[in-house]
Amino acid sequence: MQITQHRSDELLELRLAGRIDATWGEHLSATIEEAVRAGSHRVALNCSGVDYISSLGIGVIVTQYKLLQSVNGSLIVTNPSKFVREILKTVGLAGILLEGATNGVPAGPAPTLREIRGGATYEVFPQPVAQPMSCTLIGEPGKLATGFSEADCRTVEFPFGTFGLGLGAFGTGFQDCSGRFGEFLALGGCALALPTSGSDAVPDYVIQTGKLVPQIETLYAITGGGDFSTMVRFDAIAEGPGKIGLSELVTSLLDLASTPAIAFAALAETTCVIGTSLLKSPALGPLPNKVPAMREWLSFTTERASKKSLALLMGIAGRHVPEGVEPFLRPLCPQAPIRAHIHAAVFNYQPVQRGELPFSGMVSKVIASSNPNALLHLMADARPYEGVGETDLARGACWMGSIKNFKQG
Repeated sequence: MQITQHRSDELLELRLAGRIDATWGEHLSATIEEAVRAGSHRVALNCSGVDYISSLGIGVIVTQYKLLQSVNGSLIVTNPSKFVREILKTVGLAGILLEGATNGVPAGPAPTLREIRGGATYEVFPQPVAQPMSCTLIGEPGKLATGFSEADCRTVEFPFGTFGLGLGAFGTGFQDCSGRFGEFLALGGCALALPTSGSDAVPDYVIQTGKLVPQIETLYAITGGGDFSTMVRFDAIAEGPGKIGLSELVTSLLDLASTPAIAFAALAETTCVIGTSLLKSPALGPLPNKVPAMREWLSFTTERASKKSLALLMGIAGRHVPEGVEPFLRPLCPQAPIRAHIHAAVFNYQPVQRGELPFSGMVSKVIASSNPNALLHLMADARPYEGVGETDLARGACWMGSIKNFKQG
């Protein structure tokens, strides 16, 4: 089989020639999946040169059709050969797959703003707000250098409508969690925590179900509640590097929000994720501030992985924050005027739905489809020669809200 690609605006046409059977079905599937990873969510299969299609070939097309439907994309068959047309009619798929079918994905609401900023296109969708956003600071991050005690441990619940990130663990009090405290994030009725049980630890999670509400034993945290007032879709410009740095995204979000500080969540397709996570619980002693002792306590991203992934981000960022907030935030990158604290749960790659994406139910849906592989505190590695840079994103959806003030918990 021969496959040639032709792009026109947002449509990718794949011109097929030959047989779609057991020999070539996987090749076609891989080609479509790679196109989706590259950001093409509208795909047309030109089948004028296809002289045979088997049941396996039909299954490949139907599978990819469902995948694109799930992210508000589309897949159609155009210019079908006589054989292809008859087969699609026989199996009852002509009305779904053939060009001109009327049951495609309906167009969603148009964004109120669409503009290019730096290396990405941004679309803005205002969201209804029933509860204004609030933010609370818990504990003292500076005690990482001196050590935490039982008096620093706070139990915090994270039901729907709340968010949080910091250091914590699932358990019942300080003594129970003392050997497991690590990074956590909470969002959308879900909480994820990385236990500090070694370099092979994987994140655990709790999803609100009935009377079960996620609960974290925290050493320090930034928590909050309320409704995100704005949804922003971003898509790296294909003609450029095809990716944007995390610092560029956060800068653009603050500019679009026109506010000193924001809380934001994001679901993003990534090209690499750069960050760190604890290997030992800070309840066991103070965190060393020099290498090599520090490497026994912290795991750092040491190289830029090219494999794409899906990341769920929760963060607080601001250009001008009160003095008491500064210990909870770090410069987004060296000499940057923006300070932020961002955690990310990393999952196997999935494409992010196009258009406006409701926040409600989003987090639990992601977790239900794939267990998290990692949970990181995102930070830039700007060392002159060895530094691996910062997290790079291809496209995704963000939800954000303005933080008017921070209160001590």
